[in-house]
Amino acid sequence: MARILVIDDDTQVRMVLEGFLRHDGHQVASATNGKEARKILQGEPFDLVLTDIVMPEQDGFEVIIHLVSQPLRPRIIAISGGSPALSQQVLLAMASRMPIERVLSKPISYEQLSQVVAEVLAAPPKKLPGTVR
Repeated sequence: MARILVIDDDTQVRMVLEGFLRHDGHQVASATNGKEARKILQGEPFDLVLTDIVMPEQDGFEVIIHLVSQPLRPRIIAISGGSPALSQQVLLAMASRMPIERVLSKPISYEQLSQVVAEVLAAPPKKLPGTVR
């Protein structure tokens, strides 16, 4: 199965997502924010990164920008439950304009996550303009 990094500052959400993914046989690592995730990403390759958008230290947008600049980037799924400053719809619309595979809104069911992860991992990797994969 796939190696997946889950990034979310909410401990309960992160644990639920990890459990869903492990149930499907994936190897899962986790981080509480983008800064912590970047340290993990330096040492290990991942097939997929599932990142929350609103987080302290470094948010999901910063993680995505970093990942898409990498020559062999993992596939990316962004998730959001909104924030006090911006609605969930605004954050999801912003994320959908980024070069990522999928955008999901919280809460996420096991069935939804399992299906989307399987679809993203089965699809050919996205090629970004000017990159060779």
